[in-house]
Amino acid sequence: MKIRTCMLACLVSMLFVLTAQAQTPAGEDVGAPAIEPEALEAFKDMADYLAAAKEFAYEAESGYDVVQDSGVKVEFGGSRKVLVSRPNRLRIDSQRRDGVRGTLIFDGDNIWAHVPDENVYATAEQPGDLDEAIGFAVAELSIKAPLAELLSPDLYKDVSAELTSALYLGETVVAGVTCEHLLMSNDYADLQMWITSGEHPVLRRIVITYREEPGEPQYRTQFLKWEMSPKEAKGQLEFKPPEGAERIRFYSPAMETDLDLEDAS
Repeated sequence: MKIRTCMLACLVSMLFVLTAQAQTPAGEDVGAPAIEPEALEAFKDMADYLAAAKEFAYEAESGYDVVQDSGVKVEFGGSRKVLVSRPNRLRIDSQRRDGVRGTLIFDGDNIWAHVPDENVYATAEQPGDLDEAIGFAVAELSIKAPLAELLSPDLYKDVSAELTSALYLGETVVAGVTCEHLLMSNDYADLQMWITSGEHPVLRRIVITYREEPGEPQYRTQFLKWEMSPKEAKGQLEFKPPEGAERIRFYSPAMETDLDLEDAS
């Protein structure tokens, strides 16, 4: 019994030692400013792969820290299903952890937002492509759009232009999938990405640390499923108000609360 206990303790100790070594390679400071070509190449492969896709869909679970006055961090979050059809169609179905649900649709001509549990919806005219529609939704309608950059054809150019460091941390396994682990920074945040290795380089996980915010809160997303040729996309990218649904304005305080699916409750 003593021998078995001793062996178990040794194995546990080895596990922690190996974990520490994997996280901090010998002689390397992962916080040191540098732009490594391997990191940029892996990120560009992912950005180009998504930019070339006419349609794609993903499901994800997200969490984010809300720093309390005491300094304690409390995590909130929710799930999201996203369907993209370029150049100008998008659907986002979200559910917060408190159960509040919402749907956002861009159909090329209008932006629609629907809260099914309250049977209310709002709409605003907005022709144009996805970049224009998302920019309008964020700036004019006060709708939060986390990770909206993933939908931009200029993802690589926009992100890489602001980098102060980009490190390639090697291959690792996330939820059974082999990924390329990257650590990139700009003047205000650190961004970790785990990108699937191989011919289909999509995000498996992302963690953003906001260094300039009090308490350095984090935003985290785990991507559960990707489809590069989603079925029945067309019917999901149109919106018809359900029977009896009440139309309200986007800037109504009640609507802003209900549709802000990333807000704490």
